[in-house]
Amino acid sequence: MGKKLYKKEDVSYEKTAALGIGELQVINDGGDSQHYVAVHNRYFQKGRCVCPACGSQQTRSSKVVRRKLKDIIYCDEDNYEVIDLIFYQRYMRCNKCHNSVFPEEVTFAKKGCRYTNRLADKLADGTFEHSYQKVCDHYGVPASTASVGEIMRRRIKDREKSMFPLRAPEALCIVMVEFYGVECPLIIGIWNSKIYCMDILSDTSEETCSAFFGKLKRNAVKTVYVDPVDSLYSAANNCFPTANVVVSGEAILRYARNAMMEVIRSDGKRFPIMKKYWALTEPRSLGRIDSRIARNIEDGMKKRPRLRQAYNLHQSLMEKLDGDWSVNELKEWVTSIPNEITEFDVVKDIVEYYEPEITRYLEIDNQLKNDYRFQVQGICDAIKEMPKCIFDVLRGRCFFNTDPDNVSIDGVSYRYGINSKRFRNNIIEITKRINEEKYL
Repeated sequence: MGKKLYKKEDVSYEKTAALGIGELQVINDGGDSQHYVAVHNRYFQKGRCVCPACGSQQTRSSKVVRRKLKDIIYCDEDNYEVIDLIFYQRYMRCNKCHNSVFPEEVTFAKKGCRYTNRLADKLADGTFEHSYQKVCDHYGVPASTASVGEIMRRRIKDREKSMFPLRAPEALCIVMVEFYGVECPLIIGIWNSKIYCMDILSDTSEETCSAFFGKLKRNAVKTVYVDPVDSLYSAANNCFPTANVVVSGEAILRYARNAMMEVIRSDGKRFPIMKKYWALTEPRSLGRIDSRIARNIEDGMKKRPRLRQAYNLHQSLMEKLDGDWSVNELKEWVTSIPNEITEFDVVKDIVEYYEPEITRYLEIDNQLKNDYRFQVQGICDAIKEMPKCIFDVLRGRCFFNTDPDNVSIDGVSYRYGINSKRFRNNIIEITKRINEEKYL
């Protein structure tokens, strides 16, 4: 590499103190107060970096990479300044590993991120409740889409460390929620009939689900209400061997409702009522459809025979599962599905492949109540309406911008999760706020 570009005499102690990052020293390059050039403390030291692969100190500088980052400096509690930080990061080559090249270790910024950690934390905290673009505009920095995932994961990890461990629920529910074409498992816990949202997972793989279930005390979970997804079912059985793993009537109704909404999307264009998805999936037995809307539904069905068939089919299923029902009655309903209503084939598959799990659900004394069904439906609808974003932002907005409900047992503190009603109201409020920001 030849001679070093900077010497110890080139360090500006005034700007180093102003920057306030202990591992960096700022070079006096004659720039203004919004432009800092820095190197690591090790740059002026004789010691060698340790190779992360073999642990050897037989390392030498191979190249220097110029990293341009945005940073934030606080003048006092309320006033701050966003600066450009140019960091010359050395890459080392290990003579023992031969071709092993690695960057010198730093803690003030993540690899590949365009912001220092302290600025990234500010951006992440704002993104929990606001649009990422608006937060970046507020701080006057470019909205780097390549960095948002990293800064959100880091901040979520920090907040998780400050939380109490999760308490294993009496009943665990795994609900698939759709978010812009991607299905994510939402984990719900039930204690004494109270419903809490515990977390949302990035995918349905058995590995991802098992990693979360591993945080819970195995024998404490008595019942697992699982959606009819093979990987979820397998993970639940493996992680909770003593629990009763079942498929509930609520899950069947939710999948049927999703099927009905697909029919509405394809056959219900220009349907003559407002809020058609609500009106055409609302159970008639609840009596919340007034006579005027009922007449409009009837008029709209006249020239839409396929939609009428699906509507009557869906209503009959909701009526059947509203009271006492049996697997045989469910099978009879399945046989009544017309061949042309292919959207409901998913319910056929559930009944065919998960009959034992449905049967075990019917044998449970305290089955899930309608209140649970409508709360889950409201949560699924609220998540579906949230602004489009990557999963890490979704998870942060759902679970890390409001305090969870905690409990102390024998002097040890645990967290339940977030009360389902408060959870739904919170994400509705976030959605409303971000949508309003688009027009400001």
